[in-house]
Amino acid sequence: MFNKYTASSIRTLLALLLSAAAFGFAACSEGSDDPGGTDGTGGVTVEHKIGLYLQTGSDLASRTTPSGDYDRGAGYENYIDIAGGDLLVALYGTDDRWIATVRNPVVTPVSETLSSKTYLLEFKVSGDIRDALGSSFKVLVLANWHHRYPDLAEAGSLQALFDIVSTADYWIDYSAGLPSWDLTAADKIAMFGISQYDNVSLRPDMAAYLGNLHLLRALAKIEVWDNSDSADEIESVALTRHITRAVPMPKGVTHQNHYVKNDYQKDYVLYPSLPAGSGLYPYPNESSEPLPLVKNPADGHYTVYVPEFPNSQRGETDATRARLRIRYKEYNARDYFIDFKYYNDPPEGAAAGDYFDLLRNYWYQFEVRKLAEHINVEVQVVPYSHVPLKPGFGIGIPKELVPVYDDNGNLICYFNSENGNYYDTDATTVIKNPFLIEGNPKDPATGWDIVRDDNGTFRYFRDPATGKCYDADRNEIPDPDNN
Repeated sequence: MFNKYTASSIRTLLALLLSAAAFGFAACSEGSDDPGGTDGTGGVTVEHKIGLYLQTGSDLASRTTPSGDYDRGAGYENYIDIAGGDLLVALYGTDDRWIATVRNPVVTPVSETLSSKTYLLEFKVSGDIRDALGSSFKVLVLANWHHRYPDLAEAGSLQALFDIVSTADYWIDYSAGLPSWDLTAADKIAMFGISQYDNVSLRPDMAAYLGNLHLLRALAKIEVWDNSDSADEIESVALTRHITRAVPMPKGVTHQNHYVKNDYQKDYVLYPSLPAGSGLYPYPNESSEPLPLVKNPADGHYTVYVPEFPNSQRGETDATRARLRIRYKEYNARDYFIDFKYYNDPPEGAAAGDYFDLLRNYWYQFEVRKLAEHINVEVQVVPYSHVPLKPGFGIGIPKELVPVYDDNGNLICYFNSENGNYYDTDATTVIKNPFLIEGNPKDPATGWDIVRDDNGTFRYFRDPATGKCYDADRNEIPDPDNN
């Protein structure tokens, strides 16, 4: 059976500490260097605020989802290096031509930790950029490319952009090693996403929240573990062949419909995107040095993240095919090999025994059970799928207000990113911070514990990492219970 990963739901609080930093653009229009543009009179600067949600994983909530067991991803699989500024946002026309590059986007994690599954992206466009965009346009987001971003204006089109990033100057080089289950911020996975938004009305006195933009990771994940009934314990697992460099952008993807199909058997990309110059195999960046999968002592699973690999056309006896080599702790130690093929329950259009490519944003799971002299294999191929959100496409609200939704996409309230106030769903009535009431054990923005009295009333925040305490405005205070 084939399972898949999901895109992230909006958590209860979109942003408690939303920055009010300035925004700007480098645009294709001629004229002043003023990133905000003017109102056409040579006087007042006119800006239009835009917000959208970057999604990298999701809980399966009660909302409608595509069929299949999608997985949300976890931890640093979903990490975007916001603090390091490793992010590029740009606007394109529906003809895939570059219009503008965002200079200072504001990105806020929407979760209890920095390894958030959903991020709120906000930026402003000037009047001349608004005119160039029209009512339909595309937003491109590139993240974790190790600050090696091409000049989008020089590339001109999305197809030309792929041709550029598939060359050596923009490969993500993993020749020194590939990450495993113990991912850290230093292992940040390159991501790419694009989405077209239609019928958008941008007004200077209103904020337009467009909806979602789904990000694809540039790596595949491979995981192997023992069935509980296995006769012997696995001693080691290795991948026989792999490519050492990843292309951060998938080929031919210029619209969300090219990779988010809400079809369990078709999400996401169907073919590997390989470094430029790759001809007949073995490829220039292909290694035949066995790549060890690292064992997680907590669950005994062996894991590695790898670039895409073209495996489906290499033939049953082809020595250049990528396989998994497993060794057991048995007296007559020998190698067992597992192929990347459909052992069971092949999808529509495939047959049992068909080989498949290793593709970005997929999780290849192998559960093995060793019998007397052979092993049985159960395989699952797991892409991160997409759950559409409904934050109010093109919703018109005062531009300083951020809509706050629950896990089912229902509007709870608004948060004013300029004065810190919360407002009821009418966007005008000031209400108390809804996240300091009984039932919320942690602050969604910082992950701090919320300490309450016996009646459930908020007393103070405590940072579990440092033990420091803070009042409701997040000012550090002496520990109220240990003075």
